[in-house]
Amino acid sequence: MRIALAFLALLLPGLAWWAWLGKRNQDPLVSLAQVIGLSIAAIALAAELAFIPGWHFSHGGILVILIILAILATAGLIRHGVKLPRKFLPHLINGLVLFGLTVAWRLYQARELLLPNWVDSQHHYLIIRTILEGGGLPQDLSPYLSVPFYYHYGFHAAAALFTALSGLEIGESMLMLGQVLNAAISLSVYALGKSLWKDWRPAGAAALLVSFAARMPAYYLSWGRYTLITGMILLPLAMRASLEMLKARPKWQQFAELGLLTAGVLLSHYFAALLLAVFLVFLGIVYLIANRRLFRGAFKHILRVAAGAGLGLLLAAPWLVRVMRFNASAASLQVNLPDSVGEILNVSGSWDYIWKLLGPASNHWLLLLAFAGLLIALTYRKNIAFGVWSLILMVLALPWGIELSPFRSDHFAIILFLPVALWAGWLFWRTGCELGKWLKKRWASVLLIALLVVGWVAWGYTLSSKIVNSVTVLVTEADMDALAWVEANTQEDARFYINTAHWLNKTYRGVDGGGWLLPYTGRWALVPTVFYGYSPDVEVRREVRLWGEEASSITTCSPEFWTLVDEADLDWIYIREDMGSLKPQELEKCDGVVEVYTNDSIHIYRINP
Repeated sequence: MRIALAFLALLLPGLAWWAWLGKRNQDPLVSLAQVIGLSIAAIALAAELAFIPGWHFSHGGILVILIILAILATAGLIRHGVKLPRKFLPHLINGLVLFGLTVAWRLYQARELLLPNWVDSQHHYLIIRTILEGGGLPQDLSPYLSVPFYYHYGFHAAAALFTALSGLEIGESMLMLGQVLNAAISLSVYALGKSLWKDWRPAGAAALLVSFAARMPAYYLSWGRYTLITGMILLPLAMRASLEMLKARPKWQQFAELGLLTAGVLLSHYFAALLLAVFLVFLGIVYLIANRRLFRGAFKHILRVAAGAGLGLLLAAPWLVRVMRFNASAASLQVNLPDSVGEILNVSGSWDYIWKLLGPASNHWLLLLAFAGLLIALTYRKNIAFGVWSLILMVLALPWGIELSPFRSDHFAIILFLPVALWAGWLFWRTGCELGKWLKKRWASVLLIALLVVGWVAWGYTLSSKIVNSVTVLVTEADMDALAWVEANTQEDARFYINTAHWLNKTYRGVDGGGWLLPYTGRWALVPTVFYGYSPDVEVRREVRLWGEEASSITTCSPEFWTLVDEADLDWIYIREDMGSLKPQELEKCDGVVEVYTNDSIHIYRINP
């Protein structure tokens, strides 16, 4: 019951907005998507607003805010509920049932995980922990890391609020909320599809493909890409809001909605923000060209969209200024073309990786159909801006060609599910319409779409039901027991040696439960999550990198081991038998190292001074 109330509390900002300002004659699933997206954006903006003057949220203060929002939402629903269309409630119930099935499916996919998966989850956990302990966005991650905090935090703010309200542990909260948000991506895809195609059938097909057939975004669970999940909820909604503003003279509510959603994207994921910026640029270009005979009026319409997006930029500006203060890098366009056919073949490893990300076979064929649908739609001059945007994403997903630094081709590959599902859904719909005309049966369109979607879901079922990659699972039951022992039996200033491996951009990571020592127990580890790479202090990054690099090759208590112990001031060791270079049998030979805990494959040692 408490968990359900926590979810309801998260939705109160968007629900209050919709109750007073929302369109009551639109599709209820679109309304639900808006409620979720606006709530995420509002929570992120509230966190930023409190951070600027240094305010902190208390439990009492949060309760007062939630009560006010609940009163506003209730009053709005009572006042405007009578104006809802007759079919709104049954359609809403049907939509909630389908969304509930998607949520249940996502939770089932995460059923075996004990903590959020892979490497990024560790610093996401640490950020949420710091927010909870400080009552708001922190200046840095002290006392755990002396690294200034300038990360995209939309997910962390919502997760911290959900954790506080639900009473769950942070790890449980991340897994549950993350999977619910992952399911919500399908609602955003549906909302964008309704705006693009003006029909629920292709939009519904796209949403179902995203929910049950596509590898992405379900596979984000394996990587712990919770910030990208949040960005991919808000991105389609912001795209939809900009499209809706061009259809008729917009009201002030539409300006505000686009502004809030744009700010939410900017504060939730910088890559998603870049994708939105690219879409808005091409939307403006295509709209002006298509309406060149009425250029002045078309330019005014584009200015309105720019004003809405500009409002979002203004709202997020205080945080973006902070980001630029600590990280001045910006996106740049580069061309990386091969010199010969032989060089193209030499990047087969990159091709294989991209192809794997776009797989399995069921998804490869879906990609082909989506591309065909896109080309056919462009010949009909349908949604050209979205089509051009989709083509650009496909090109940028190639391992060579145009490169939008600092983002890699695989970044674009893992978000292609958005245009692929929408264009495939459109092709299913058009094919069904033509079949219905030929058979003179209008229901043939819905039947064909249903058969195609069900077929693709069944085709990819095996992979979808086991979406977690075992390689990315760092924590076992034995690790959980060992981490609990560490928290109960070591001092807060304990410093652990752990096995390490190379990660990205010359950073190193823990290879087992030892990587969770800092976020989960507060104890310092040799590689204190990969978030140390965000430090603006070059010497700090270099020192930790060298320690991680050294530990990745140590196999016994050699002089190099003892030098590292001395330099990093280590007094404990945490290792698992099947992971990393340093093994328990080697440590048994070492003087000055005493085993104090063992459980299954986990070994913890005390280093005597």
